[in-house]
Amino acid sequence: MRRGDLSRSPNPVYDPLTGTADGTGRTPFPGNQIPADRFDPVAQKILGLFPQTSDPTALTNNLYAGGPYGFDRHKADVKVNYNPAANFNMFARLGVVKYTLSTVGLLGDPLGGPPVVSAAGAPGTAFGTSYSGSIGATYVVNPSFILDGSFGYTLMDTNQVPLGVEKNAGREFLGIPGTNGTRAFEGGWPRFVVDNYTNFGFDGNTTRPIYWHDPRFQYTGNASLTKGQHNLRFGVDISRQHLNQVQPEFVGAFFGASGGFGFNGGATTVRGGASPNQFNSFGAFLLGQASTLGRTLIVPDNGVTTRATLFSMYARDQWQFNRRLTISYGLRWEYYPMPTRADRGLERYDADTNKMLICGVGATPTNCGVSVSRANFAPRFGLAYRASDTFVLRAGYGITVDPYSLSRPLRTNYPILVVLNVSAPSAFQAAGTLKNGIPAITSPDISKGVVDIPGNVAANTVSTNFRRGYIQSWNFTVEKEIKGGLSAQIAYIGTRQIRQLGFLELNYGVPGGGAAGQALFQKFGRSATTPLVTSLDNSHYDALQTELKRRFANGFQVSAAYTWSKSIGLCCNDNSDGNLGINIPQYLNLNRSVSGFDRTHNFQLSEVYELPFGKGKPFASHGLVAAIAGGWQFNGILSAYTGVPFSVSAAATSLNAPNNTQRADQVKSTVQILGGIGKGSSYFDPLAFAPVTTARFGTAGYNSIRGPGAMNVDAGLFRRFNITERFDLEFRAEAFNFTNTPHFANPGSNVSNLQLNTDGSIRNLGGYSEITSVNGVGRDGIDERVFRFGLRLSF
Repeated sequence: MRRGDLSRSPNPVYDPLTGTADGTGRTPFPGNQIPADRFDPVAQKILGLFPQTSDPTALTNNLYAGGPYGFDRHKADVKVNYNPAANFNMFARLGVVKYTLSTVGLLGDPLGGPPVVSAAGAPGTAFGTSYSGSIGATYVVNPSFILDGSFGYTLMDTNQVPLGVEKNAGREFLGIPGTNGTRAFEGGWPRFVVDNYTNFGFDGNTTRPIYWHDPRFQYTGNASLTKGQHNLRFGVDISRQHLNQVQPEFVGAFFGASGGFGFNGGATTVRGGASPNQFNSFGAFLLGQASTLGRTLIVPDNGVTTRATLFSMYARDQWQFNRRLTISYGLRWEYYPMPTRADRGLERYDADTNKMLICGVGATPTNCGVSVSRANFAPRFGLAYRASDTFVLRAGYGITVDPYSLSRPLRTNYPILVVLNVSAPSAFQAAGTLKNGIPAITSPDISKGVVDIPGNVAANTVSTNFRRGYIQSWNFTVEKEIKGGLSAQIAYIGTRQIRQLGFLELNYGVPGGGAAGQALFQKFGRSATTPLVTSLDNSHYDALQTELKRRFANGFQVSAAYTWSKSIGLCCNDNSDGNLGINIPQYLNLNRSVSGFDRTHNFQLSEVYELPFGKGKPFASHGLVAAIAGGWQFNGILSAYTGVPFSVSAAATSLNAPNNTQRADQVKSTVQILGGIGKGSSYFDPLAFAPVTTARFGTAGYNSIRGPGAMNVDAGLFRRFNITERFDLEFRAEAFNFTNTPHFANPGSNVSNLQLNTDGSIRNLGGYSEITSVNGVGRDGIDERVFRFGLRLSF
């Protein structure tokens, strides 16, 4: 984070107080710096806490720091079997997992020191205990008719407490009105988001603190009947999930319980001039001119609750048509009632009346008038044909109903959780200042079942006729056994997700329209985000999968698998819980792109090798050498795969269309991948794209470039000791990312950060096209080599 030096900015900086700019490419202040008396006092105080940069030559990512973290986990499992009769078996199982995680703030003490920052998420502690238990029974009525059933219970009890949450840093230390609250989970630093810089304060405070106590109940009953060439199985499955959570989280929330401010540089940008860059955003921070600000208020002191139930039944038949052909077919039925709270229904925003409906209160029905289908039927079909003893053909087709629960998007809706997001009236103005802080939030009276909602408070909604999507899947596989214990397999796998669920923003803005051009602002004066959970579009996945494996024999097993695939969907909804990049109806087709998780090539090699020493082995089977060298086993996994795609973006100031993202202009027909790593080195041709400075979307497609691929090796060494006939002790030594190879993340992709000289040559990349971070492919999200040692006692 550079302190106030805007001397290298090529963009005239707009003075939000005088409404002028000098237009010379310099800041309109003496010495090309904002004078100290123009600094916002809160910004001054925060800047005074930062240490000097460790890399003064860099504009971004110029301060590196590290700190320790700790993670402990204890796990215990117990299972008891009981046979009251020869044809009756019962079991009971209990599992417990207890963990603690501690992460430090990389910049030190959260109060009286630098703002809290942590590369591993919000610093602080996480702890919890998860319980899982089940009881079940199997009863053999006769050799051809068997009944079984089970009851399962799972409790996830987890907590995440940010560092310094017990102190009101925003209200008392920084003196910002409207931040923090009176309850324990509303303390700590506000969140500060300065575009093109690392976020600071409680960067994770949109989802923290977390206090979860979520039990789940599962009931199953099945019957199996064998008759002639048919094996029939049918049953019922009922699942009940409870959520009891204190968490200041909301889909679309930008700030949490302690509040926060965002600075995109629009207030320091000249209309019609160059796109805002890191100088503009940092200049806006220095002046305290926030482009967005807000806070999240959890109304109930004990948090939010939801209750959701799934009912399902199935029947299937496995038909042994002859010794070579087996046919399987079945049908599954599922029903997802509208979720509720513990004592009433949920809440739903009515886009026709601009009211919030409180389900189950007053005259509002418990389901808020939302009808859900009872006709979720999912057929499945498969066959296996054994052409010879070494050659098998398999094929299958099935439908899976999208199980996405409406509890997730609706659980923290207004007025249970009030999300205040104050946006600027236009892309070139400020939403407010640090000095004035965040407006007060109030909670309405819900006794009548219908309440007004403030125009700047976010809300999620669902249509009254909710249609759940489904996935079609099919495959065709050929498997051939080869000599020497080898077998080869090749398969085509295809899926089509029909009516994929996601979030469609109802309150979208149009290019150049600003807040006044938002769809719901024109009708109701509403400026806040209003996502609709609905079916968006179809997506598809196709893959060629191959595998060559040698089954375990003579102490050795190996498997090599390769997948060539492609997935296409909507950006940026890679699952049923995502948002679109562009929400304007006439531009929805621009979201079509390669999926963000797509990897064209994926190769996996795994092996298990028992060293040929010791008892029963061909070498050193007796004596001291056998005792030392015997019983060792080596495991290894080699992974190699292509990178995932990313989009080249641009500042959205000139677009001036709230709730849409801006794409860059692609000015070269092809984009050369240069492969550079590190600051000052471009991964792709940075001049292949240009910022957009008018009220339109850029020409570059979403996810049009693919990031760097990766190769990783995990290895393990095991040794089993036979203590007695009943007790075994196993020693385990494992290395994740054994070669300690960095796996690079995608490069910076905001072309507006690119600084050019007057002759068009590059002056500074500003993070654009540069790769300055890695992806954690190892355990616990860590990229560097990790060793793990353990002992396992079996009896």
